[in-house]
Amino acid sequence: MEVRQFDDLGYTLTTIKTDKFKTNLISVSFQSEINRDTVTKRSLLPYVLRGATEKYPSKKALNTYLESLYGASLSTTVEKRGKTHNIKFYLSLANEKFLGHQEPLLEEGVALLKEVILKPLLVDGAFKEQVVDIEKRLLKEYIESIYDDKVSYSLQKLVENMCQGETFSINSIGYADDLAEINGKNLMKTYEEMLNNNQVSVAVVGDIDPQHVYEIFSKQFNFAHRSVNQEVIDHEDKVIQEVKVIKEVQDISQGKLNIGYRTHTRIDDDDYLPLLVFNGIFGGYAHSKLFMNVREKESLCYYCASRLDNYKGVMYVYSGIESQNYDKALKIIDEQLKDMVSGNFSEKEIDLAKKSLINSKLESMDQASGMMAHEALNKLLKHPLSVEEWVAAVNAVTAEQVVAVAKKIKEDTVFFLTGKEVAE
Repeated sequence: MEVRQFDDLGYTLTTIKTDKFKTNLISVSFQSEINRDTVTKRSLLPYVLRGATEKYPSKKALNTYLESLYGASLSTTVEKRGKTHNIKFYLSLANEKFLGHQEPLLEEGVALLKEVILKPLLVDGAFKEQVVDIEKRLLKEYIESIYDDKVSYSLQKLVENMCQGETFSINSIGYADDLAEINGKNLMKTYEEMLNNNQVSVAVVGDIDPQHVYEIFSKQFNFAHRSVNQEVIDHEDKVIQEVKVIKEVQDISQGKLNIGYRTHTRIDDDDYLPLLVFNGIFGGYAHSKLFMNVREKESLCYYCASRLDNYKGVMYVYSGIESQNYDKALKIIDEQLKDMVSGNFSEKEIDLAKKSLINSKLESMDQASGMMAHEALNKLLKHPLSVEEWVAAVNAVTAEQVVAVAKKIKEDTVFFLTGKEVAE
């Protein structure tokens, strides 16, 4: 794997040359500080751009053209990373090297991205209302569907309550109540803001010639040269006076118990890797303490696991329980954390956590998107690591470092979604 970075195009272009794949993956990302007033418009925007362009005025026309590019696929998404909101476009297409005859597929793919991103279908200087209305309806349906997915819903509510007053509480996909006021004209202002003021990053992964990729993008994508260095890692923390407990009652049969913690460790901290090992032992895998003790041994949960957000420095424990087991589940989950603080875990548990982390990393590097994610993360680290260096650093984590990072973790908020009968 050969990584090169070009910084003289008004945006960052990262090329990752590898012979692992017979396809090329291109990503174009627009990053801005997340803002409650604009998040819904930004969430809607990439789907409107994907919906109609000057050359391809409908999804059907665009999809037909993608098929002609040997089944290329174009997708869009939005995500929250720390303090930022990211609009992303992904194009996956065949590498022309492996076709029976040579075609400039990479150039055609980049030209298509330019068409989608820079040449939207406009009417009187605004997005076509029919396209906007279709995408508004689809986004509203998606936002409302989260209410029916109680695992996602309860986790979302935990974050909103835990980080109330912090930008991290903002929902990355936006809010259904905002959609009514969005139209082609005011969405155009959001689009212009994205083009003119966002930090732009491009990445290309495949069996490519980096210089050739650079030349293609220098011809196709011309953004005004600007110095935008958006801060990603969110260091905002609240002083925890007491643990907040929020209970919500719905007509459900299985309770959802979610606990939020402040880890006070982010990806740019020296104890970031010890925190990953901590989570592997505590609740990250099927062999972890939460799964083995809370679910298997005590049979208190249908599922019980933990996950980290290392851009913010928070950890979530999420579980599905019988609502009458609420107090007992809380107690035993807390005991697992106390065991970590006390160093009550074995060398075997450390070893299993490290092996699981390393296997996950190596598996991710078998995908182009995983390679992109690794390099994107490296840009935020004080000391970027190759995959081999990362593996060695994980293996070097000690039990003492795991205990030290565990001692920094403080419980912040409990959100419990429970059924009516138990609540009454």
